[in-house]
Amino acid sequence: MSWAPFIVIGLTSGSVYAITGLGLVLTYRTSGIFNFGYGAVAAAAAYLYFWLHSSCHLPSWVAVSLVVFGAGPVAGLLFELMARGLEGVTTTAKIVATIGLLLGIEALMTLLFGAQGRPFPAFLPTRSYQIAGVHVGVDQMVTVGLAALIMVALSVYLRSTRVGVAMRAVVESPSLLGLNGISPWATRSVAWIIGSSFAALSGLLLAPSTGLSPLDLILIVVQAFSAAAVGAFSSLPMTYAGGILIGLLYAAAEKIAAGPAAHLQWVQGLPASIPFLALFAVLLLAPSGRLREVAATGSVRNRPPAEVPAALRNAGVVAVVGLAVAVPWIVGLRLPIYTNALAMVVIFSSLRLLVRTSGQISLAHFGFAAVGGATMAHLTGGLHVPWLVSLLLAGLAAVPIGLVLAVPAIRLSGLYLALATFGFGILLSNLVYPLKVMFGPFGSLTAGRPRLGFVDGQHPKTFYFCMLAVAAAVLGVVLVVERSRLGRLLRGMADSPLALTVRGTSVNTARTLAFALSAFLAAVGGAAYASSVGFVSSSTYPWLESLVILAVLFVAGTGAVRAPVIAALSFTVVPSYITSARLVESLPMIFGLAAILVAMKPVDASSLKSRLSRRAAEWAPRSSSSPALSRIPGWNPQ
Repeated sequence: MSWAPFIVIGLTSGSVYAITGLGLVLTYRTSGIFNFGYGAVAAAAAYLYFWLHSSCHLPSWVAVSLVVFGAGPVAGLLFELMARGLEGVTTTAKIVATIGLLLGIEALMTLLFGAQGRPFPAFLPTRSYQIAGVHVGVDQMVTVGLAALIMVALSVYLRSTRVGVAMRAVVESPSLLGLNGISPWATRSVAWIIGSSFAALSGLLLAPSTGLSPLDLILIVVQAFSAAAVGAFSSLPMTYAGGILIGLLYAAAEKIAAGPAAHLQWVQGLPASIPFLALFAVLLLAPSGRLREVAATGSVRNRPPAEVPAALRNAGVVAVVGLAVAVPWIVGLRLPIYTNALAMVVIFSSLRLLVRTSGQISLAHFGFAAVGGATMAHLTGGLHVPWLVSLLLAGLAAVPIGLVLAVPAIRLSGLYLALATFGFGILLSNLVYPLKVMFGPFGSLTAGRPRLGFVDGQHPKTFYFCMLAVAAAVLGVVLVVERSRLGRLLRGMADSPLALTVRGTSVNTARTLAFALSAFLAAVGGAAYASSVGFVSSSTYPWLESLVILAVLFVAGTGAVRAPVIAALSFTVVPSYITSARLVESLPMIFGLAAILVAMKPVDASSLKSRLSRRAAEWAPRSSSSPALSRIPGWNPQ
């Protein structure tokens, strides 16, 4: 089989990656916010075009214009408003806010159009010409040429125009721009408008080949994250080259998957994994100092808990314990749902230990749970290992995975650690889940329940109390860790890693312990969940749930016990009491919106008038002849 058709396909898909990466880099360099919801914007644009063209019967060129030059700029202005609300917050809060954007838009698209995929009407000419023995479509040529034109035009714009030069300086010195009559707000707005229009264009270019499916479109667009990584999240030419390179590697993997090795299950998942392999490798191997986070505000800082009288606190603990014990006699047929919630308490506790206590971040946490669930199923369902032993072994099975993720945690932090774990989580789903050591290529695995003397886990009430004991034990472990020397080290690492290093404490050791312990506890939770539901498969632990549980935990608060319990109830129990199917489908959108609102800074109403006055003053025309403009790198009034 010739390589030429795959090269054409690689150049075409790589060009779309390049357009997407250029928009990501532009908005990140001007606002300091890396938009994890970029793929959701692209998916929404594709659905909007479909509605305008198929339902409103608008001509293709009119629908494309409305989406790219109408909806794109409007979305950009809305994102700029969100970005202003995120100024000065932690990197974790910015990440959670854009994840909330992804979840909200994806849920809205599913609610409006359904999760079932549907064909997308092509808007570019589909006829083809034979070039050097290869059939090349007009749409492919347009895509490749359009990406190159956008890269050149954007580079010229940033170097030759007043606003373009301001975009290059707005993050480093917004106050200087304001003094010279250049509005940082207006500059960022232009960047967001361009970036959102690029996202809309990417969705339209991808949808004809993928069809209309919210999650599939989002996953393909986020593959462009690797193009931005190749460009070190700063260089437009390198980002463009990175997109083309990723597209060619993707096409090469497609050829391998269609060749003699096609019978190997992991090979089938290789093409979709190539961008994330590249993302993980670039982040892990990039020279020290090449990846510098824009507008970083540090890690999560731990606030001291509010003082509660001891008597009131003890009364609250007794009430909660009593309610938990009484659940089997209160909830009736919903008892299995509450049992599942106890497993989720364990998973949320492990994530809170990593994010809130140690100031790290993981977008692959459900992958740890999947390792635990698969191990539990193999041990109890196939090898008949005792349940409690299997539970502990399932936790230990994820520790090496946690140590693997600790390697990028040693070199990276904040956004780049989030991206590395994000790519790693999707790699687990694509390459490892189908293997026999996990779930296998087909079917599902059966997980057993405890059987020892008077303990018969087959009875729902008995198993509920087994799970309650596991959840209580994990919460106790977390509390002990929080109050131990290790807990103090983790909190100190979250507040100031440099201060720990100065005092002679190994920050790398603390990070490694945090990831290993968190992976162990998450796998225990995943194993407990497998026993609770009785059978597991790769669809039980989707990669997207890693993003969902982070958003839910962020909304639930910071308490070591309170936050995991509230998050688990919100995630697992609350949907069972909602009778409206559409409202249940809307819950991810509600979680996403709540995550955005919690992540943003609270607005001081008393200062709102003065802020609006300052914004109006920024927009007022001023002289561009100020000598201070020469201090902006690359500024040329001509």
